[in-house]
Amino acid sequence: MTEEERYDAFQEKMESKYPKMFSEGYGGFCAGEGWWSIIEFLCGNIQDHIDWKNEQFEKYNRGNRVKQVVVQQIKEKFGGLRFYYDGGDDEISGMVRIAEAMAGVTCEVCGAPGKSRSTGWIRTLCDEHAKNLPINS
Repeated sequence: MTEEERYDAFQEKMESKYPKMFSEGYGGFCAGEGWWSIIEFLCGNIQDHIDWKNEQFEKYNRGNRVKQVVVQQIKEKFGGLRFYYDGGDDEISGMVRIAEAMAGVTCEVCGAPGKSRSTGWIRTLCDEHAKNLPINS
């Protein structure tokens, strides 16, 4: 499977698995394949949290209703994952911060442990994927 086919399959999977989160134009996934599992795990936890909190509110009139998260943009910026969205609550904000921190130590190419590398463009890479960079840092 080509890189483009893998990307298309991931995008289709996420849009079908989390249709409420990807209901508006969000620009796709502008992040390396190594971070896709982090993104998928984050989206799953966000939707489970929203569904559970809203069920508690409806069934037992407990807590507050949580506004559905709608993804605006998911991208790599300065070697880190950025997850922009509308909706949610404080717990979801914490989930997003944790996922972004995890990506900061995860190779964006393969998902192995990585660190920030700079050659003018900052990327988070494992030692193996950093080998081909002009400057290893």
